[in-house]
Amino acid sequence: MFNLPFKNSPFLENISPEIIFEDDEILVCVKPSGVLSQKENSNEDSLLELFPDRPPLHIITRLDRRVSGLVLLAKNPESAANLSEQLKQKQIIKKYKAIVGQKPEKELQTLTHWLSKTNTKAKASKTESESAKKAVLSYKVSQSSERYHLLEITLETGRFHQIRCQLAAIGSPILGDLKYGFKRSSPDGSIFLQAYALAFFHPKNKELITFEINPPKVWEKYGF
Repeated sequence: MFNLPFKNSPFLENISPEIIFEDDEILVCVKPSGVLSQKENSNEDSLLELFPDRPPLHIITRLDRRVSGLVLLAKNPESAANLSEQLKQKQIIKKYKAIVGQKPEKELQTLTHWLSKTNTKAKASKTESESAKKAVLSYKVSQSSERYHLLEITLETGRFHQIRCQLAAIGSPILGDLKYGFKRSSPDGSIFLQAYALAFFHPKNKELITFEINPPKVWEKYGF
């Protein structure tokens, strides 16, 4: 762990990513909640600005600002091209965990929706539409506490706010996700969604690499 100041955001001054793995080709880190994966405008800092001592990094897997978890970055254009192609060919596996207050009707299910984007939010429909993109994920209920339920999620597609929108569409919005229907914000402002597992082929030696992390500390309060 290390701390580097963000030049534009006092809120982010004491936030730092944990580096899980690094070599000459790639860097894998844990993005904290509250940090952009990549700049949206010149007035905001992002995950990339936390690594000023390295050559320009290429972000391969992105997470929403309020989502935490594993992020993959490439350290040169050649590795970036290789990993981007893996992502396109669905060879990069990303798995998530989420806490919900309303347990889904089924313990195990594959969800298929068509998502359309309106401003900063996605809308899910069960009806196919030319203006919407097909979104598919699978989940299972892996654990339950007295009031909450832990889901493990595997994405088959990567759409804007996909997990948040699809879970809300079945009546199980993610804890803390006010935008998609949860009634209360979380203590730290995060939504309880984490990219906890990542697998891909190393761009240089072609070996399969897998990573997995534990849930954020704040999740313990909710039984996980």
